[in-house]
Amino acid sequence: MKLEDLKTMLIGKTPEEMIELFEIKDVPIDIKSILRNKLNIKIDEKLDWNKLALDGSVYLKNDYPEIWLNNSVSEGRQNFTLAHELGHIVNDILPNTQNYQDPIKDDYDTLYRRGTGDKQTNRMETKANDFAARFLMPATFIYQEARKLTESEDFDKINLEEVIKRMANRFRVSYEAMKWRLINLGYINKDKL
Repeated sequence: MKLEDLKTMLIGKTPEEMIELFEIKDVPIDIKSILRNKLNIKIDEKLDWNKLALDGSVYLKNDYPEIWLNNSVSEGRQNFTLAHELGHIVNDILPNTQNYQDPIKDDYDTLYRRGTGDKQTNRMETKANDFAARFLMPATFIYQEARKLTESEDFDKINLEEVIKRMANRFRVSYEAMKWRLINLGYINKDKL
């Protein structure tokens, strides 16, 4: 795939539109397969001691997006990092390839909204986080899976923490990512945690 084709396919697309574009009908969403097979984006998973403080980074290599992924973290964190980097590709890199120069490096602080850096960087990271959450944990699929869980035989015997764990496992994301997605969708009151 050429960069111009990728731009045409992705620029301006919301996560929900991309789910429809890729004909995703169920969870978990296989972000690695989508990046590699549908978007032809290389994922470099070679262990790099100089980057272990990072979860991932995204950059242009030979004028095409490529992602470095820290594969020493959990699968849930890897999936969120990949979706976060896709958010950077869609929102920050493809619309501005002529002016884009440095890799976007993401660590725990940027992925978990610690508010480090300038306002522009914070907005960019918040937008990439929102993209990742909406892509990996679409509201319609959250509703479907929450309904299935509430109809399960043992639902009345599990606590809120177990609900979050089960949902996180179902979507193959971290506990924290699922917790915040459920809070942001109004399923959980954060004051009760």
